[in-house]
Amino acid sequence: MTNYFSSFDLDPAFSIDLAMLEQRYEQLMTICHPDRFAAAPAFEQRAAAKRAADINEAFNVLKQPVSRAGHLLQLAGVDLQALERQPAAPEFLFEQMMLREKVQEFDDLNPDDATKLTSEIEDAYVSTQAKFIAHYEADDIA
Repeated sequence: MTNYFSSFDLDPAFSIDLAMLEQRYEQLMTICHPDRFAAAPAFEQRAAAKRAADINEAFNVLKQPVSRAGHLLQLAGVDLQALERQPAAPEFLFEQMMLREKVQEFDDLNPDDATKLTSEIEDAYVSTQAKFIAHYEADDIA
């Protein structure tokens, strides 16, 4: 498994400096962008295109919190596909159904209720990230 963090000389962690990630991405793309190899032999053009594609993939994974968390889990040896095949806890499914109902009714909400729902969703997202970070940093991800 490729460690996308090493592509940008970053330590594997959930909390990363996104500005630094973007800066390093731009530096790497300046060096190996396929356009710079337009006059080069075909094998160099292919190598540059492959390297640019790898850098783009790594950047796209690391810039998004959910995909970054998944990558960290994979680096730790967690089989994400096996996890996805496991049935979800009934409480989780019920919570998701209730949330989906609220979201479907979002357009009909008055502005105050819409703001409240948005805030609830954002709070749940932040709380989930904090739980992931705590478990990851405690090496409690089994």
